[in-house]
Amino acid sequence: MKYKITLMLMFIGCILTAQVTNEGKPVSWEQNNMEPLTAIEMPSFDLEKLQEEDKANEGRKDIPWRFGHEFTVDYNLNNSGSWHTLADGSKIWRIRFYSEGAKSMNFLFSDFYMPKGATLYLYNNDRSDLLGAYDSSQNNTERVLGTWLVKGDDILLEYYEPAEVAGQGKLEVFKLIHGYRTSEDYTKSTQNLNESGACNYDVDCVISDIEQMKEINKKAVAMIVTGGSGFCSGALINNTSNNGTPYFLTANHCYSNPSFWAFRFNWISPNPVCASYMGSTNNPNYNQTASGATLRARRAATDFCLVEINANLPSTWDLVWAGWDRSDNVPSSTFGIHHPSGDIMKVCRDYNQPTKQNGGGEYMWQINNWDLGVTEGGSSGSPLFDNNGRIIGQLYAGTAACSGLTDNGGSDIYGRFGISWNNGSDFTNRLKEWLDPNNTNAVTLNYYIPTNSVEEVTPLADTFKVYPNPSQGIFAVSVTGSNAVNYQMYNMLGQPVASGRFSAGDNSLDLSQAADGVYILQVADDAGKTANIKLVKE
Repeated sequence: MKYKITLMLMFIGCILTAQVTNEGKPVSWEQNNMEPLTAIEMPSFDLEKLQEEDKANEGRKDIPWRFGHEFTVDYNLNNSGSWHTLADGSKIWRIRFYSEGAKSMNFLFSDFYMPKGATLYLYNNDRSDLLGAYDSSQNNTERVLGTWLVKGDDILLEYYEPAEVAGQGKLEVFKLIHGYRTSEDYTKSTQNLNESGACNYDVDCVISDIEQMKEINKKAVAMIVTGGSGFCSGALINNTSNNGTPYFLTANHCYSNPSFWAFRFNWISPNPVCASYMGSTNNPNYNQTASGATLRARRAATDFCLVEINANLPSTWDLVWAGWDRSDNVPSSTFGIHHPSGDIMKVCRDYNQPTKQNGGGEYMWQINNWDLGVTEGGSSGSPLFDNNGRIIGQLYAGTAACSGLTDNGGSDIYGRFGISWNNGSDFTNRLKEWLDPNNTNAVTLNYYIPTNSVEEVTPLADTFKVYPNPSQGIFAVSVTGSNAVNYQMYNMLGQPVASGRFSAGDNSLDLSQAADGVYILQVADDAGKTANIKLVKE
């Protein structure tokens, strides 16, 4: 079933356009006459002191997990870098930074404006890692931007400006973050500083009783760069309009100006490791990053922070907006999905009921002892799901940690969603107005997967057609060629609805007795070619 649900979700996405394209290449890569650049060298700093501080903070979940050292700088298009004019009058501006020993760099721009057609790319000097293009879709009223991380200690920024918008672009770097422990440069066997504990479970480890819910909700979770140099976790969350507004729930203690935040979705190991000293496999192809958000509400008493991501999130990312339960009823069990220590996505599971903790003006859930996995620094703000797969809180603090391949028996505490809902004084410190904009008074809400996505492009899609779609119940099915195909159909909970075999030629599929809604038709021929098609019955 896990395999089937994964196939189902692989092609469902949202309807908006990309924020960071992660496509294309810098213009200079196609030029043969570019002048060599001399790197601006960052000064040394007391790394040992930072590592001692990190060790003292080890296990803390009430602060972001620090991965880098911040340099305050002042570099812009006018006072630094190198301009190169192309034959058509367009221009390229480049600047290069070197910070010895950096595992990564990321940047904060205090003045950012991209005119139409302009692009900004970030890449390392050997061109093995590329981020961008940032373009006019990232422009915002504050004119600021925070980037994701680029691997290496020798990084270039490249701005391209078309001739027709000459002089309109603005770029001013005021923070450069030297990443001294980052999320992709570790191996568990070497016990590097930035690894998560060995008792953790990659999110794709099979946990049978929550498998369907986990496969859905992992698509909502992201790792955040907050404050320029710290990692937290959080999740997209649905609202009662079911319209894909990119609300994102995390912890109040992760708060800094969200205009500088950067988000990474779907960083999931393709070869899951489940409580082992073996290292998880990286998945560099899922560099799904977005930048910038706007604060909507936050409150310390339940340690919640709700922001709205400024990006238009692309349909190819297969994102889900998680559901929620504001009843504040004690669930029978819980699970969490998160990025411990800035690591690839993990899951933790508790088969027992959480307990309510009220004291000192705080309202929390307490997980008394995880049965599978734990949370760590960097998991801060990650969602706590109940046994129905709905968010009931976000991680605040705790003592849970790994002790070898098992947990240490410690506890974790999460701010309670039900208290965050309506206990603040106004819309700036409660969730109600944002997540129930039509005042429906809903107590629970299911997850949201946008329904107007397209068919998955697969080899079999050329010979297998379904029409009309949407339909009131009867779908015509055409199979060209001589081979029949097998089919399975699922509802949006991943539950099987029908199965059978379509013969070569014309067929029909009768959903007239089924409830209106979205269904997923998975077909496969005898040679193993597949297609996954969204059917809408209305």
